[in-house]
Amino acid sequence: MGLTYVVYLMLILGSFTFGFEALLLGLGGRLFVLYRENRSRTLKLALSLGLAITCLSIAISSLLGLQLIHLCASVLACTLLLSLIVGRCKKFVKTPLPVPPPIADDEIKKMLNKHGLCEFKEEDEASSKS
Repeated sequence: MGLTYVVYLMLILGSFTFGFEALLLGLGGRLFVLYRENRSRTLKLALSLGLAITCLSIAISSLLGLQLIHLCASVLACTLLLSLIVGRCKKFVKTPLPVPPPIADDEIKKMLNKHGLCEFKEEDEASSKS
């Protein structure tokens, strides 16, 4: 088995990583929202993008008769190209919920008193002062 086929095999086995990288570059922080909503769909999407990147770069290098170093460069170029395409689909991913405003100290004291934890709060204040 020649070196070229070993590199092809390594690229195909690592195709999931290339797809996940394209998703991360294209969607940015929204990838985690997509992952929380439907994990299997996100992983399938990353795998399919990775296989598309790998197969496209292998096809380009085979058709043009490029060397292995150019194959690796074409993987990078295809990853960036597909991340731009995925970035165009950002509008289909829901934005995360906004962070709630911070709770005031008075409300925290009321919650502690309600649950009977005011003794612990007083002990913490005494230990932090000494």
